Amino acid sequence: KCELDEQVRILGYNQGGEGLLGPGESLNRYFDFARGYVCKKFAGGNHFSGYLRHRFKPHEEIVVICPTIGGHSGGPCVNQQGEVIGILSRADPAEKQRCYLVPSCEWKHLLKQ
Repeated sequence: KCELDEQVRILGYNQGGEGLLGPGESLNRYFDFARGYVCKKFAGGNHFSGYLRHRFKPHEEIVVICPTIGGHSGGPCVNQQGEVIGILSRADPAEKQRCYLVPSCEWKHLLKQ
């Protein structure tokens, strides 16, 4: 769970700038994080009805304002207690600091399988 305006960190391997090299060359292997905060939580399928609503995956998303960089995608987002609240899914193409997380509740059942 997370709260609006809660401080978070997105963890990953920064592949921006010097980490982007040609095929077969080394990548940046340094772990880093970006600081941000939760700005919105929503059920993604609310504006669809019937059949389309069930096709929207994930059903919920957490929106954070956080300056992520290439290489952070797929990384965990943790709260101040170090709990994983979600996984970074995508950045907003229009507003680069707005990011979308798949909440933990959407994928925890997979860990039990």
